[in-house]
Amino acid sequence: AAIMPIMDSAFAPEFGEAWTSAQCLSLLTVPQTSLLIAEQSQKAVGFALTRWVCDEEELLMIGVAPERQRSGIAKALVKHIVARAQQSGRDRIFLEVRSNNSALHFYRSRGFEKCGVRKSYYKGVDGGRYDAITMALNL
Repeated sequence: AAIMPIMDSAFAPEFGEAWTSAQCLSLLTVPQTSLLIAEQSQKAVGFALTRWVCDEEELLMIGVAPERQRSGIAKALVKHIVARAQQSGRDRIFLEVRSNNSALHFYRSRGFEKCGVRKSYYKGVDGGRYDAITMALNL
C-alpha cells in the first residue's frame, strides 16, 4: 500500500508501465524478490523491486514520487542495491528500460551499459512501438 501512490504517479500512463497492487503482491511471493522503500519523514517517497536469480540481480522497477525526483532518492536506492548485490556475491545487475525513457541517462551515469535490445517491445497508447534496452552493471 505504501508504494502504490508512487506507482500511480511516477510512471507515464501512456505506456502502461505502472503495476497494480495485485501484481506487486504477487511478485513478492516469488522467492528472492525484494522491495526496498525509501522514506522521508516517515512517508514513502521511492521504492525499488528486485529479484535475485542465480548469481545475478534484476532491477525490475524503481520509482520516485514526482515531487521528490532528482533529489538523490533513486541514486540512493541503486547504491543500496549495488552494495547488497556485492555483499551477496552477485556478478551483475540487469535492468530493462524503454528506449525513449529519460531514465536511460540515469542508469548510464550509475555505470550500467547497454547489452541488448528487444525491438518494439513497449507499445504506447498511441500505437507507437518502442524498443526495450537491456542494461547491465558488472560487479
